[in-house]
Amino acid sequence: MNRNLFSGWKEVFVYVLVIVLLVTVICTFQPYLIPVGVALVIAVIWFARRAHQSKRLLLTGYLDDVIRNIEKTVHFSTKNLDVGMAVFSGEGKLQWKNEKFQQMTGLKSMEGKRPEELLPLPENSFETMCVKDDSKVIKMKNRYYLMKYFSVSRQNSSVWKKNSESTGGDSLMLYLTDVTEWEQLKQKFAEERVCLAYVRFDNYEDVIKGMSESASANLNGEIGDIINKWVESLQGFIVRANKENVVVGFNYKNLQKAIEEKFTVLDKVREIRQGNKISPTLSIGISKDGETLEEVSMHAAKALDVALGRGGDQAVVEIDKQLQYFGGTNAVTAKSTRVRARIVAHNIRKNMEEAEKIFVMGHANEDYDAIGSAVGVAKLGLSLKKPTFIVVSDRSTSLQKLKSLVFNSELNISEEDKQYEGMFLHEEDALAEITPKSLLILVDHHRAALSASQKVLEAIPQNRIIIDHHRRAEDMIQNTILKYMEPSSSSTSELVTELTGYFDDKLEFTKGEATALYSGLVVDTKNFNVQTGARTFEAAALLRTSGADPVLVRQLFKDDLESYRERYRLIAEAETPLPHLAISVNRNVENSSETSILAAQAADALINITEISVGVVISACTDGCVNVSARSDGSINVQVIMEELGGGGHQTVAGVQIQNADADEVKQQIIELTKKQFDEVEEKEKNESNLTE
Repeated sequence: MNRNLFSGWKEVFVYVLVIVLLVTVICTFQPYLIPVGVALVIAVIWFARRAHQSKRLLLTGYLDDVIRNIEKTVHFSTKNLDVGMAVFSGEGKLQWKNEKFQQMTGLKSMEGKRPEELLPLPENSFETMCVKDDSKVIKMKNRYYLMKYFSVSRQNSSVWKKNSESTGGDSLMLYLTDVTEWEQLKQKFAEERVCLAYVRFDNYEDVIKGMSESASANLNGEIGDIINKWVESLQGFIVRANKENVVVGFNYKNLQKAIEEKFTVLDKVREIRQGNKISPTLSIGISKDGETLEEVSMHAAKALDVALGRGGDQAVVEIDKQLQYFGGTNAVTAKSTRVRARIVAHNIRKNMEEAEKIFVMGHANEDYDAIGSAVGVAKLGLSLKKPTFIVVSDRSTSLQKLKSLVFNSELNISEEDKQYEGMFLHEEDALAEITPKSLLILVDHHRAALSASQKVLEAIPQNRIIIDHHRRAEDMIQNTILKYMEPSSSSTSELVTELTGYFDDKLEFTKGEATALYSGLVVDTKNFNVQTGARTFEAAALLRTSGADPVLVRQLFKDDLESYRERYRLIAEAETPLPHLAISVNRNVENSSETSILAAQAADALINITEISVGVVISACTDGCVNVSARSDGSINVQVIMEELGGGGHQTVAGVQIQNADADEVKQQIIELTKKQFDEVEEKEKNESNLTE
């Protein structure tokens, strides 16, 4: 009998078997019924088989109908739904696509082309897309599409696997869905997002000093008009808190407009003349970040603090937790008021009195400003009879010179100066002295990466004070109880000298202390030639009165003949890739304080050359580190250039240290950034001349 006769009978087998058994039993007791029983069994089997075949035919017809409907639906979907579909072979070539996909791409000839040839995708996108299933939004012909893709070889099918092997790799399914309206709605929402700006007339007291009431009123009125017109052009609102502070609101779209215009309101305010001797300047802090208006306001206030910490006369914009800087290219004007210095001095005294031990730390590879200001702060701690230590790095030629010439017992110095000989501690010794209530005062730097000892910085995580004259950087040390940052000051030694008078008006410097601080003033002002103000000379006069020895300071700055030869070699090898830019590269040198000093001296010398405004010396060290010293005559802000590379400094003096970098690549970056600065200055001068006309 055909084996298929009973195929698919599992559901009726029991019933047929029962009937056969009953017929067999009956026929056993009544043999004459055997023919009837056989006929009955045959009939039952025939009818069961016929019923099964009918059922199978009915089911097959139903399934065929379902399959036809599915095929029709799939065909209808691929042809009429608003989804573009395409299949690419393992070699990345188009094998099939629907009409919608062709309409979306707008291409006629598509067969055999790769995804990056049909869609706005980077090169070798097919290989990347085959690695991981994903989705992204792309833009074609002013419309946005959600592109989803997945590798078909990921399916558990031998057919797919065999196909992928024969075509050389994974096949790719790709879907396109038009999401233009959704993306436009998202863009509109983003553009209409409220941004807040805090605007401060940052040198108000200095500007109106000596002006008549009518002149100061005219000045305030003109500044107000300029700000009002600026806000009106941005379709925003304005709320005046007082004569110095204004709150401004506008949407993100108009913030982008202000960014494109590079905040020309700063230049317009600076050009105001109403009998004022000092140019008025604005500081602006703007933010769009935050879930609530309160959070947006908080971020805008922080941005304003950054602008003020960098010397003012600039705008700082926070977008997606990233800060952007505009303005700040002019020299920082020294503040005439000393109110803040007095308050800071009192706060420092209070914290020193509460501390068990006091640690003072400058930046790694200390220069004379870092050492001098550290000595000055240590003087404050010693006056309170507190155990005081100065933490130093292992690489500082300046420290060795200062210790041997100023704090050496062989010279005619006081007993007070002799105590500094054992006050300078290296990392391991300093860590052994730290207690839970120790106070750490950081001088001449505010970035953790620059500290003389990272371990000491981490060992005192909360009780920290910063005293610095550099413009504030984004990665400033956090968790501080006090920050005293004055970019208008010539040096940190100047700040510390000034603080001493408010800390204790009876406190007097010894000859060694005064000489150390004076050397800090001299090195950062280039012998009082740059970044000086009235307060700089007042500090210098106080130090000279206290016994600072200029002859001893000159001894500190003396170099040997070999150093002079190396310096002038760098000057002789300097190139001028741009007009007014001189750049020199010192290759295969040791990463030491001597190398840094040599680079700084060579950069200083370069800007003394006729027609040179910017001097840059790059030190390519054998350990893979690239150090850059940049100097400017004041016409270009080299701090902005160095910040782009991760460094910082002042308008005329800046630098950066880059790990594992190529000196030639860094050189090219500096040339491009400097060219950008030159172009901006030229554009600014043109705008100013147009305004004058």
